Amino acid sequence: MKKTAVILAAALLAAALAAALFSCGRRYEDEEIISAAEDLIVRSEEINRIYFGEGIPLADEEDFADLEPWLTPDLPPEDGANEENGLTYYMVKPGCGYASIEDIKNATLRVFTEDYSAILFENAFSGVTVVVGDGDRAERQVVSLARYIDAEEGYLAARIPSEDEKLPLGRVYDLEKITVVSQRGTEAKIKVPSTSPEGEAEEIELTLKMTADGWRLDTPTY
Repeated sequence: MKKTAVILAAALLAAALAAALFSCGRRYEDEEIISAAEDLIVRSEEINRIYFGEGIPLADEEDFADLEPWLTPDLPPEDGANEENGLTYYMVKPGCGYASIEDIKNATLRVFTEDYSAILFENAFSGVTVVVGDGDRAERQVVSLARYIDAEEGYLAARIPSEDEKLPLGRVYDLEKITVVSQRGTEAKIKVPSTSPEGEAEEIELTLKMTADGWRLDTPTY
């Protein structure tokens, strides 16, 4: 009886290992990868704008008319100039789809992997700092402030980025010509013709990864 139990346990272990190997070696259809890439590339445009472009729209006077009396945030400059050198935070436009940092994070994770998203989160919500010097003389210096904050009053606020902070967005992808270059486990690489914001034609390679929630981009698309 004991010998039978050992044999049964060994058989179950072998079956589990075989299932695991099969899962790791699964090959996804090119059509599935291409379809996912098309959708993710399109949706990444808004994410790029949030982190690298103009950002989430800010509230204006008409929006303030519907706010509770105790909410009196500052209005951004009418000409869009960064009069406060990027130190002032303004309420984002109500109803824009983002009411908190958590909303931005969730939207990002629906397009990009956790690893790539973590880089975006660090820059947008914690700012960028550098360490100058070594040992006891090392000092942390702020290079740029967080772009978005959850204000104490309960709304999402953003600062106006300087022109130097913004990237030249507007890359156009020919989504009808996406090709799958390779697959390895849960990772796939694709190539897609594109035109840069400067008008230069080039072929871009992007990496997609299969996650528990489906395919996600693991490389930037700007």
